[in-house]
Amino acid sequence: MKRTILTAAVFAVIGSYSVAAEKLTSFDHAAELTSQAKQILFQQLNEQNAHNASHPAITCLAENIYFEARGESFKAKIAVANVTRNRVEDSRWPSTYCGVVQQGPVRESWKTRSDKSLAESDRVYYPKKHRCQFSWFCDGAKDIIWANKEQTGETIEGNARAWRESVRIAIAALGQGDYVIRDNTLGATHYYNHNLVDPHWAGSFKTTVVIGNHTFKK
Repeated sequence: MKRTILTAAVFAVIGSYSVAAEKLTSFDHAAELTSQAKQILFQQLNEQNAHNASHPAITCLAENIYFEARGESFKAKIAVANVTRNRVEDSRWPSTYCGVVQQGPVRESWKTRSDKSLAESDRVYYPKKHRCQFSWFCDGAKDIIWANKEQTGETIEGNARAWRESVRIAIAALGQGDYVIRDNTLGATHYYNHNLVDPHWAGSFKTTVVIGNHTFKK
């Protein structure tokens, strides 16, 4: 699987936040985060009092919202969160947010495949290109949340805002924080960008709503 390990924490100091490497338990997730993206994540987790055990789910969901609807409205980002949540709650899909977001066939790394003595827990697997449920996860591109330019520290305003919204929505989708989201997709478990694609499966599902550039179906 794609892996990026984060080990960090946030402590409030007179309204500002600094990252410390001891509070947030290390866990697997898909994207790389620039320094400011990490700060935004930890700040939102801290401000919204997100439970430690939910941090992996929140991060996986926030990444999915960001990459699927970064340039979309707040309402559209909520819709992506709802589709992901609807899948988690449906027995046809994995029962965890990371499982749903990263769902798809995998292939083993040639490095571990050639070593027959390795235990299964030590083997490395990667998603098969263009075979995932959410295309960004296995499109072959490196997934980085560029909230800032690392060399200069300059904030990339649009990306930083989209990431902050994605994290806040993810926290709310898990029933935490000070914000409540309703299912604005009317139970949808699928969606597609109707301006870019016409998927073969679209006719097999009922359209529930159109939000922004996406048509939602169940």
